[in-house]
Amino acid sequence: MHTHKTNTLPDCQQCKNRKNSLFHFCHLDEVSNISNHKTCSIYKRGQIIFQEGANPVGLFCINTGKIKLYKYASDGREQIVRIAKPGDFIGYSSLLSGSHYPISAAALEDCTVCMIPKQHITNLFRTNARFAENYMKLICDTLDEGYTKMADLAYKPVRGRLAEALLLLHNAYKDPDTNPDGIITVSREDLAALVGTVKETVIRILKEFKEDNYLTTRRTDILIKNPKGLVKISELYD
Repeated sequence: MHTHKTNTLPDCQQCKNRKNSLFHFCHLDEVSNISNHKTCSIYKRGQIIFQEGANPVGLFCINTGKIKLYKYASDGREQIVRIAKPGDFIGYSSLLSGSHYPISAAALEDCTVCMIPKQHITNLFRTNARFAENYMKLICDTLDEGYTKMADLAYKPVRGRLAEALLLLHNAYKDPDTNPDGIITVSREDLAALVGTVKETVIRILKEFKEDNYLTTRRTDILIKNPKGLVKISELYD
């Protein structure tokens, strides 16, 4: 894995993502301690952050960029479980349970990821009740999302699942400073893996969405023009 450490570590106290993360529940001295003991790496698009079956070494916090969390199905196809964005944590449930990673994580685009060693997170868990409570809530929310996704894969048509995935990506990519329109940059393979279908189906439905004026595309870029229309499609079941 060819990552490299950044020369200037992002400072947790100055991090604009902190107010949206679990570290919002930490005292300033705790944040300072985390900042002093973490490592930070730059991952290029496609590089793996951790692999299914590996032992967790710490908590990963995304500073910049997007990360896909995925598994391989029995037929060898990649299934994207979740897209993580700046301010999100990854690898948190395995860290607490002490089990191997049940999924893999790879960079969807060039990104900067901080890693806080396991002992500092377990210490926080013991000493900061609000942090511990919200850490547990995060795990529960992830479980609930997983159950919903399983039901959607079973009962929601591909067209509805793709509409839902596009809305999810639109929110993940939207940034008031760098991407106010929420332009999605994603390969058709990754989109298919997120929806649980094949690339050809995604290309066909995107073409239909384009003809119906829900969105426009330019190479790998997708711009949503009618989010309300996509919401309606995403709510349809067979």
